[in-house]
Amino acid sequence: MSTLIPKAAQMVDDALRQVIQKGSRIENLKLVVCPSAPISQNQTIETRFGVLRVEPGMYVPKKVAYIIEDPLRKGFGFAWVSKRDEIREG
Repeated sequence: MSTLIPKAAQMVDDALRQVIQKGSRIENLKLVVCPSAPISQNQTIETRFGVLRVEPGMYVPKKVAYIIEDPLRKGFGFAWVSKRDEIREG
């Protein structure tokens, strides 16, 4: 497990809160990050909500990360942790 810097940990916790409040369970969630990001070297990270899996995303660019639920139920959890300006929602 890895320790995140406080700002990154808060961003992950904020995104997790959104998904968990909608009914997702942390056991079914993963944090998808850029393969070159230092965090991608970890299999899990500790969050306020428990242990979260980390998965490098082959097509995820630098400075982009999101939380997504494994497709186990109709409607799935998703939340941005961070995204680049050019792909920000308007």
